[in-house]
Amino acid sequence: MISDNTFDWLADLSPAFAAMQAWRDGSYNEDSVFHLVYHTDRPFAISCGVGLLAEHLRRFRFTPDVIQRLSRRCDEHGRALFDESFLNYLQRLRLRVHLLAPPEGMLLLPDEPLAIIRGPYAQILLMESALRWLMWRSSQWATRVAAERWKRGDWTEEDTPLAPPGGFYPDAWKIRAEYIGGAMADDILATIREPSRPPDPTEGLICKWRIAHGPLQDTPEPVLTQIRRVYKGNHALGDIWLTDKMEEQASVSRTSAHIHDLRTQRDKTLKFTRFQNVYQPALAKGVPVMPLPRLAYLRQRTLKQLEAFHLGKLEEYPHGYRVN
Repeated sequence: MISDNTFDWLADLSPAFAAMQAWRDGSYNEDSVFHLVYHTDRPFAISCGVGLLAEHLRRFRFTPDVIQRLSRRCDEHGRALFDESFLNYLQRLRLRVHLLAPPEGMLLLPDEPLAIIRGPYAQILLMESALRWLMWRSSQWATRVAAERWKRGDWTEEDTPLAPPGGFYPDAWKIRAEYIGGAMADDILATIREPSRPPDPTEGLICKWRIAHGPLQDTPEPVLTQIRRVYKGNHALGDIWLTDKMEEQASVSRTSAHIHDLRTQRDKTLKFTRFQNVYQPALAKGVPVMPLPRLAYLRQRTLKQLEAFHLGKLEEYPHGYRVN
């Protein structure tokens, strides 16, 4: 049976050390863009966990107790690990980060980020553990289960299983993600009884934390800030990658676009009847703004996405930056 073990967000201090270095060198407040990327050998990823991130940010603060815990951390010589000025900065901090993410249960193509995060450099660094555990790990769990149903060609169910019990600790996060990914009812019950299973040995376990634009980048490449998924009727035709400038110039009334397809390394024209912005606001100046549907709805979104994309050849599905 799952146990309610409160997660210790201060167990890994590497994000705090990185943020303190930014505080020391003066880059802490520089506007930056990060991508949270999930790499997998599977042909797709399932977005998951943004609801957990929103719940976490409603709960977590640099309270006096947290600051005291950090101030007591010392090295082998008894010296404080954190500068007093940095701890004062944390105590005064008000999150100003903007985060865009696909709705949970949406299918993403390889190298399409799970989240696009923009804001002060040090603030984004401080969010790394939460993004890694709540979004990246949830997407890993959901994708693994969804890939099993994809392989079987099984994406319909007459009765949606009851949503699992909630909780804010890793075992509950895993059960939630596997439910959204489409885990069968018996598997959900088995996971509740014995949740701590080892990870799939074939699954890459590296969380790609990519600085798209920031103080550490000397020669910035195009910064992906939005993807338009274009359709003819209900059939998805391709993903158009956009920078801020491209998005400003891309008229919403146009029904065709040219892209540089990253799969074939060739330019391709897409003609469509409508489009959908893949990335939706999840945080605005640190405040959660994305609506949180019921888990059963998110599960059905996953299954509908698997069904829709399985009709075409996913390995040939075009995606890449828009070109003039």
